[in-house]
Amino acid sequence: MQSITNVLSDHLGWHRARLKLMARFQLALEKLPATNLRKIAASLKAGVEHESNYRRIQRFLSGCDVDFTDLGRLLVRLLPQEGPYVAVLDRTEWHFGSAPAGVLMMGIAHEGVGFPVAWKVLPSGGESGAKSHIEVLERFLAIVEPASIESVLADREFISVDRMRRLKEKNTPFAIRLRSDRRVELSPQGSSLPVRMFA
Repeated sequence: MQSITNVLSDHLGWHRARLKLMARFQLALEKLPATNLRKIAASLKAGVEHESNYRRIQRFLSGCDVDFTDLGRLLVRLLPQEGPYVAVLDRTEWHFGSAPAGVLMMGIAHEGVGFPVAWKVLPSGGESGAKSHIEVLERFLAIVEPASIESVLADREFISVDRMRRLKEKNTPFAIRLRSDRRVELSPQGSSLPVRMFA
């Protein structure tokens, strides 16, 4: 637990008691198959009443003001690799109880796993437009130096001229899937072919 506390301290600048609680919280999450706060409280600290631990977690979460850029830097530091990184942009859906929440996330790929670095909770319905894509990209680039990115990968739902232009400005390579029927212009006169012709 001491090593976790020290790593958190280097990046988050929290009071020692809060850092220790966060370290215990993390260890409890690793042991448990669920994120139910009462179950976490029961395994948080030996010799302390479960209800007391539960209230402590509630106070911690309600008063927790996290700088997400600092948190992203911490997550990058904890990665089991160093750059150059393959960055990925994707959308996922979590559930808080019965309420769905769409999350647009940009992370770093390592051995088939995407480690989140920057994200944005989407409005109801989970649709993500170009503005959200740019916002998450800018958060990511505030944490990860463009020079340390090998490439940015994204699925076909994330085609955005503004985002691609921003990556080009940063000299960051990218690869985005295209629908097979999407047409590619061949000349200023407007002649074009579907993408599948280039496969």
